[in-house]
Amino acid sequence: MGFNHLARSYHLLERVVFGDRLQRARCAHMETFLQAKQILLLGEGDGRFLEALLAEGCRADIVCLDASTGMLDLAEKRTNGKANKVRFLAGDVRNFCLPQGFRPDVVGAHFFLDCFREEELVDIVGSIACGSMPGGTVVITDFKLPEGSRVRRLRGRLLIFVMLVFFRFFAGISARQLPDLSNFLAKLGWNCRQKALFDHGFISSWVMELPGNKRS
Repeated sequence: MGFNHLARSYHLLERVVFGDRLQRARCAHMETFLQAKQILLLGEGDGRFLEALLAEGCRADIVCLDASTGMLDLAEKRTNGKANKVRFLAGDVRNFCLPQGFRPDVVGAHFFLDCFREEELVDIVGSIACGSMPGGTVVITDFKLPEGSRVRRLRGRLLIFVMLVFFRFFAGISARQLPDLSNFLAKLGWNCRQKALFDHGFISSWVMELPGNKRS
């Protein structure tokens, strides 16, 4: 169980349902990544964001952590010849230690945190905060129940339900409902510095400031 057997079809599935909107959301805060010295990408998947990041001239040391070796293989092939400062590591974010000497100042979590239950997220985001550099930031891109018309909200709820059922069955994710990440992180002391919305707010990308790192 996991994303291995979905790896090769994942890009097509995404394009059919969302077009290029998810990739545009991943890249919404590219400038934050380009300013980093060390970047941790959680659940990078097939490497499309990493490819875009390297194409923009990113020179940071990068660690891509994913539980799916199939996804990591695709990411490494996609960035072949351009990823000399990238390490591709297979592991579960819930019990993984970063390489010695690696402490990211920017963490990317694109369509990743919504795979977990809220009680799991407490430990996961705590580990992210502890493992990051003081003053570091986390860029989170994920789904959010949209506001606005009743039709728009109904469409969002239906899509979220279908995605959760699909990925629970085919990839074994633990989430049973979509976490309200922005409110969840705000309660833990994380501060939103920037936000970009897509698809009428159904897709959101936040630049989050870690607890205790709020700027004056």
